[in-house]
Parts: sequence; structure tokens; C-alpha cells
Amino acid sequence: MTASAGRLFMTLRLPDRTGAAKMALEFARALRADGFELTLVHGAVPRQGPSILPDVAALGVRTVLEPRLERPWDPRLVRGLADRVGRDGGRCVIGVNQRDRAPALLAAARAGVPGVLMVQNQHHFWGPRPLAALKRRSYRAVVARSTTLAVCTSAVVRDEMTAFGVPPERTVVLPNGISVTPPVELTGDERARLRAEMGAGERDLLLLNVGRLDPQKGQDVLLAALDGLDAPVHLALVGSAGDSVAARRTADYAGSLRRQVRDLGLDRTVTFLGWRDDVARLLAAADGYVHTARWEGPALPLAVMEAMAAGCPTVFTDCSGRPPVFEEPRDGLLARTGDPASVRQRIAELAALPPADRAAMGAAGAALIRAHYRVEDLGRTFSRLVRGVLDAG
Repeated sequence: MTASAGRLFMTLRLPDRTGAAKMALEFARALRADGFELTLVHGAVPRQGPSILPDVAALGVRTVLEPRLERPWDPRLVRGLADRVGRDGGRCVIGVNQRDRAPALLAAARAGVPGVLMVQNQHHFWGPRPLAALKRRSYRAVVARSTTLAVCTSAVVRDEMTAFGVPPERTVVLPNGISVTPPVELTGDERARLRAEMGAGERDLLLLNVGRLDPQKGQDVLLAALDGLDAPVHLALVGSAGDSVAARRTADYAGSLRRQVRDLGLDRTVTFLGWRDDVARLLAAADGYVHTARWEGPALPLAVMEAMAAGCPTVFTDCSGRPPVFEEPRDGLLARTGDPASVRQRIAELAALPPADRAAMGAAGAALIRAHYRVEDLGRTFSRLVRGVLDAG
């Protein structure tokens, strides 16, 4: 039996199955394989959609519900977390979600252990301008002073962290990855049934978009791009408004998307599927994938990687820069962030390709993911980075 390498703590405000939570799960898997004990301190389980917590528990990770992660300014949060780290002999605290990173760093400093950040996303501070500015200043003060290592998903995110005052030598770029599995194979009847369920006609080019309904993900930009598109395209939107902190904002946004569909006369062009647990099968039935986020962390978001790995030709925005080792149009098509006309043009280009060329694009994207974005490899790298922080004291 491998001797324990010690106990680490990880904070995760939202333990759903979106990008940051899924990467936290995969990095937890790698840390456990490397001999670390792990405690996950998490916020409330989402009311809609699945959670990573059963998977985390199956790894032998200790899970602790901390409701105060919904109120990161509560001084009892930092004090309680630091006391737990000290009591359990924690060697490091790893912060994941933007809202829990500052408390994680402050608790690590209070407990006298390193503070590591998984910086999965570009930063956005919500609220009226004075409040948003105050949040930014407070966040900057903490991360500049207390970050031992910031593991950033792209050069764009790393530049943000150095702009916040984190020394460049305390940052590193490590992209996200996925567990690559063979694409789902559907029978003709299954494919036809799923396409009908998604609202696509026999001759439609069926495009899929997967993500929570949130202004960040830019589904409104995608709907605007469909207006005036001269191609037989049908869009299926997979996702729901489920952020427990921003519940009102995301619910309002989801409602605005439905109104936008009605106002643009896209009722027969767009289908809202809600949250689904069979995305791999939906990808197998689709003709392409489109992702119009306003901001992300990685240049290749997880949803885009999963679509590419499934052999789906992709259109996505350049909100986090051009992905490394990505060649356009061989591997996919890039549109300008927040620009419906650019997205419309790229969708039209995809629709105009012969089926064999779309299949070739999907195959090239799948090969790119297999070669460079295997989460098992990236997880081992993350674990080595954590070990390096511990070894450096």
C-alpha cells in the first residue's frame, strides 16, 4: 500500500457538473492516485442538474458541506476553514471557483500552508459598478499577497493573474482536458429518434450547444446569429439556469432567450432541451457543435473539447485566444467573440461544406484532443505542480 502523501484541502463553491467542477473532480482523481488524502469543502448541491459529489466520494475523498461559501465575505468562513485545515493536518488549500478562491487563500495563510488556485475562467465581478469595483479590489489584494501558485487554463487567464499582482513566477499555464472515450455509435433508428427529439427536420443541419443558460455562455449571441442565416439549420440548446448564487440573473436570462426566439421568429429553428445526461448521444446525432461564450478560461472550453472528441465539427468564439496547436479550418472554425455576424458567417461556412468535409473536420478535431488534451496526462502534471509547491515549503 502506498504511504499517504498527506492531506490536501480543496474548496468548491458550486459542486455541479460544469467545467470547473469537472476539472476539480479529475484533478482530485489524479491527486488521490498520487497518494494524497483529500478533503473537498463545498457549497450547496445544485437543485437542477447532477453533481460531482458522488464521483468525488467514490474516490475516497472526504466531503464537507460549508454553506458559508455562498457568503465568502463572512469572517467565520476563513476562520472555520483554517481551523479545520490545522486540526486535520492539511498541507495545502486549493481554491477552485472564483467566489471561493480568496477565502481559500486567506484560510491557507491563517493555517500557515501554501495556497494554490485552479484559475479556470476569466474573471468577472457582478453587481452595480461600485460594488463590482470593490469586489475586484478586494480580490486583487488577496491573490497578489497570498497566492503560492496559480494554475491558469490559458495565457489570457495568466495575464489576468499577473495584472492582479501575482508574480509571474507564481503562475503556470495548464489547459483543461477530458477523458477521451470512443465516440458513441448510434443505429439509424436511434439517430433519427434523437434528431426528432431535438426538433431537427430530415434535411436540417443539426447544431448542438451545451452549457448553463448564462450571459457568460452567450446563447443570445448565437440566437442573433441565426437571424437571417440562409441555411437549413436547427439549433438544440442543452442546459438550464442553475447557479445558486446568481439564480435570479440566470433565470431572467433564460427567460430572455425564450423571448428572443419568439421575437426573431425562430420557434421552429431552436429547441430548448433543458439539462440532459446523455450529451454524448446527442453529439452523435448532431451534425455540428457551436459555442458562443463571451468569456471562458481555456482557449478550448470543456464543452468544445467534448464535442471535438466526439468527432463533431465545431464553431466557437475566440474569447480566450486561439488554442495552441489548433489549425483553422482543419480542426474547427473560430468566430469573433460577441459578434453575431461573425458567428453567422462561420455557421454558414460549416453548412456549406460537403458532408465528407465536415466529417474530416470532426476527425481532425478528435485527433487534436487525443494528442494534446487527455485529462489523465494533465492531472498528473497538476499533481506534480502541487508536490513542487509542498517540496518548496
